[in-house]
Amino acid sequence: MPIPDPSAYAVRRLTPADAAYVPELTIRVNGPGYIHAEMYHPERLIRLNQSGELVSVVALVKEREVVGHLALERPGLDPIAESGEAMVLPEHQHHHLLDRMRSLLEDEARRERLTGIYGNTVTHHVFSQKTEERFGAQPIAMLLGASPAAAHRDAEKLPQRVSLLTYFKFIAAPGEFAAYAPRRHRDVIARLYSLIGRRVAFMEPAAANGEVALESSIDSKIDRASIRVRRAGANAAARLAEERERVCRKRGAKVAYLSVPLADPGAEDLCEQAEASGFFFCGIEPRPAGEGDLMKMQFLDAPIDFSLIQTDGAAARDLAAYVAGERDRIARV
Repeated sequence: MPIPDPSAYAVRRLTPADAAYVPELTIRVNGPGYIHAEMYHPERLIRLNQSGELVSVVALVKEREVVGHLALERPGLDPIAESGEAMVLPEHQHHHLLDRMRSLLEDEARRERLTGIYGNTVTHHVFSQKTEERFGAQPIAMLLGASPAAAHRDAEKLPQRVSLLTYFKFIAAPGEFAAYAPRRHRDVIARLYSLIGRRVAFMEPAAANGEVALESSIDSKIDRASIRVRRAGANAAARLAEERERVCRKRGAKVAYLSVPLADPGAEDLCEQAEASGFFFCGIEPRPAGEGDLMKMQFLDAPIDFSLIQTDGAAARDLAAYVAGERDRIARV
């Protein structure tokens, strides 16, 4: 089949008629086991777009055939959205369709008055990283071992769990943030904030007192856990060790990501207690005004060969090297 001229393509918000074609697109690009189940069910895809939890755009050829999809994911209508569910049929690639869809999504994000957009890019190639960079997004976190090889295309070619590089871009003007960042990691945190254009005022930390408050969840499909600390506490080391044991040893998670509130004066104390429990620094997570940004840490219960991780650009390479060094430092403690 001859490849259409680039001018033959159109990009628009998903319509109910378009949604009927998305399952076939998803199967052809990702097979039957894609992690986003709504992509196989047009009615669910339409419902999520109507609620605003998903903002889908599609690329079409001949004004009817859907050949690409990209979305903003907004569970809970979060003002910071994830760019994902990206796919273009192989025979229609190399026409900059992802870039055209991303440009429209950013227009939609501004219309919805969102705060920012982040994207988790794979590291067994750099194509998705380059797309983020073209739109001015910057690397802010390295998530080692985020998902099993089986969750990705060409799984048989991937010898280990796939690591992700998180990119971020503010859509609205970022305000200044007061952070009780741990002094050990303050230089790299300052660099990350500089990359994304947020001014940060570093405050003097205080000892964590009282009981730590945390919550956790686990995604059994990809053996990944998330732990969110709501309040630092003097007993964090023991509680984090218990939670790590519960989600990793008992429930089979291969990786656990920990979110540390940088607005908490006890963040440094909490970080040190987390490191004593086997967690290591892996980046930051900007949040909307009033919520307080997060420092990201992780516990990894799977082997990772860093020589297989590909990063694009000096900022991404520097972050990956820092995270690798922290992983090795904590392993020696």
